[in-house]
Amino acid sequence: MPEILATVAGRRVTAVATGGLSALAITEDAVLLGAGAEVASMVAVAEGRRVRSVTAGGSASAAVTEDGELLMVGVGAYEMMQAAAGKRVAAVAIGGRFNLAVTEDGELLGAGNDGMGQVSGLLAAARGKKVVYVCAGINESLAVTEDSALLISNPSQRYLVDLVEATAGRRVMAACTGGFFALALTDDGALTHTGEHSDQVRGIVEAAAGRKLATLSGAGSVTTAITEGGALLAAGADGQRQTSGLLAATAGRTVTAASVGSYAGLAVVADADQDCGPLQPRQICGRFVTTGDPQDAHALSFKVGADHQELVSGTPCAALDTHDTEATHLIVRRVSTSQDLATGSAYFTFDPAAGAVGIDPDKSQLPRGLTHRRADGNRFTFTWTG
Repeated sequence: MPEILATVAGRRVTAVATGGLSALAITEDAVLLGAGAEVASMVAVAEGRRVRSVTAGGSASAAVTEDGELLMVGVGAYEMMQAAAGKRVAAVAIGGRFNLAVTEDGELLGAGNDGMGQVSGLLAAARGKKVVYVCAGINESLAVTEDSALLISNPSQRYLVDLVEATAGRRVMAACTGGFFALALTDDGALTHTGEHSDQVRGIVEAAAGRKLATLSGAGSVTTAITEGGALLAAGADGQRQTSGLLAATAGRTVTAASVGSYAGLAVVADADQDCGPLQPRQICGRFVTTGDPQDAHALSFKVGADHQELVSGTPCAALDTHDTEATHLIVRRVSTSQDLATGSAYFTFDPAAGAVGIDPDKSQLPRGLTHRRADGNRFTFTWTG
């Protein structure tokens, strides 16, 4: 941990990943950095490349470049890169000696250990469907389709079937599994769980009670989530204080990304007031979060005439100018494909006496799937649920 902190010192970090004996980070300028016994080859493979996402597991590490190329080292790396050759990858998941990936056009790819159908079973379930999210567990896997339906790798694993039944008719945004249990995050920010009621499951369910979640992820032994307000939740293995220590370090701070593994935990925090600096009249301190894969970046654009400002998910908040005399056009865009996903408008208001900025709910027509929450000091969190 001291080595990775020293490596990124003085640089702004947008994403992190922890593996068996490694820690990886992506800087604001898309450079992959790392520390630990297993990172030299991963960093070397990515040298000189602009990296947009990183994933690490107990047996492998992977990175995706800004042009969608999959870079990978470790168990099953060759087979996975062969499966992804010539395709633009959007996200990667590393499981128990098997790997999965989703391309930008929604194709599911997989390679590696398939003793419980964790590869072939999920590929079969996803045939003919467009996948937007994938999770690799120990001997099982999950995926979410573009219409927010949950797919499972093995219908003989009862806890996976139970999760499908428990989320039927609801829009699933993310899911994770750690062997004998499974969790799903729906578009209302609620957590659903099935299977073994272990300390790991109880811990994350209790921490999430009454709170709206923006992200959910799991690395088998630890489950993590980030609330809509940026609070980190985590439960599971804690032999090296990787869970309790990270929770203590991030208490009261806004977390934009986190990864907790079997031995280490990392989080990216943003102190909103400091990052935005002193706000001018009519300015807001804006933050943009999504409920899907935290590695799949989205952007929220604010346009008024020739003025264009933007917030990107997974990055710190920023000061934005608002206009209270005309509509602000809002556009939600997927960064990897530059595809506009939804459009709308917001009418900002300004109370000079109180210095408060607001959004007129009657005049505004926010993009479908976009919500906002205002806190003291003109701090706004915009959440995209798709």
